[in-house]
Amino acid sequence: MRIFRTVLGDVPAESSGRILTHEHLLYGYPGAELDHRTVLRYDDAVGDVAAQVTSGMIAYGYGTLIDMTPPEVGRHPQFMVDVATKTGLNVVAITGFFPERMGIPYYWRRQTREELTEFFVRDLTEGMVFAWQQTPYRAGAIKIATGQESVTPKPSPVGAHGRHVHEVEDRVIRAAAHAAMEVGCGINTHIDPMDFEVTNPGREQLEILDEEGMDLSRVIIGHAFVPPQVEMMREVLKMGANVQLDHIGIPWRVDSAEELDEAMANALVELIDDGYLDRIVLSFDRWFFNPRSTVTDDDPQLANEKVDLSYMFTSWVPRLKSKGITDEQLDTIMIHNPRRILSIAV
Repeated sequence: MRIFRTVLGDVPAESSGRILTHEHLLYGYPGAELDHRTVLRYDDAVGDVAAQVTSGMIAYGYGTLIDMTPPEVGRHPQFMVDVATKTGLNVVAITGFFPERMGIPYYWRRQTREELTEFFVRDLTEGMVFAWQQTPYRAGAIKIATGQESVTPKPSPVGAHGRHVHEVEDRVIRAAAHAAMEVGCGINTHIDPMDFEVTNPGREQLEILDEEGMDLSRVIIGHAFVPPQVEMMREVLKMGANVQLDHIGIPWRVDSAEELDEAMANALVELIDDGYLDRIVLSFDRWFFNPRSTVTDDDPQLANEKVDLSYMFTSWVPRLKSKGITDEQLDTIMIHNPRRILSIAV
């Protein structure tokens, strides 16, 4: 039997509905939790997110959401539980960290590969820790991340083992592989588009996971289409891994969301024509609530929060259908592929 390990417990994979593989119910850059201006009005925030989720579920059949928020960027187990309880959405939390330049707090940078593996496994099997307290709410997948995400983004320098991967990131990735193999869960990743200038960041992540024995068919390379690098994606797909199309309607690191959407759609069609339909997943990478929006509404980063869940089916899907993509192919991408990659055998 295969299940999704949600914050409310294990559910049969067959009950997934449409799956968004990379989202953030609550998101805040490291340190936001210390700002007087971003004090969380908890009940209001839960209600706001639940209303967004309910609207999308009823109208468009979303049934499962992978909340890819790592601990240092606002992962809040109780928040996920309360949204899931109010809406009936399957919410899957992750364990893991953001890139070293922005994430991986100092305490964890000092940990060995074995200690990091134990942390990930306990998150997945016992429950996540929040604000010094053990919770019973378990994660269901692992996130790894590389790149120079920061106030001043730039391509990653050469680091561990001759790759454009920082030393601690390398250790975290190896720990993630061991934890995923022990628990039987999938891995989804964050890469930074600026690294396309110096390397194929997805390939480098996969090389590290492969060195530790990870089954690459259980790995999704996130942000692979931003902007589309088709030859680099082919390299990843030939290694046996999967690619994620995300940032639909969101102008991350590009000037125009419209131009990005068109380029991503064309790349998607090209990869499907190459025979890779069963290795592609789809998501927004959307922030449902970011306390930064209580400080300002003109931060370009907040564009993630402004794309409505309806956009997938009012704009993106019609764009794909105009290029010949069928409902059956969309079901493969939004249901069957992520169900296979991210479910756990029990």
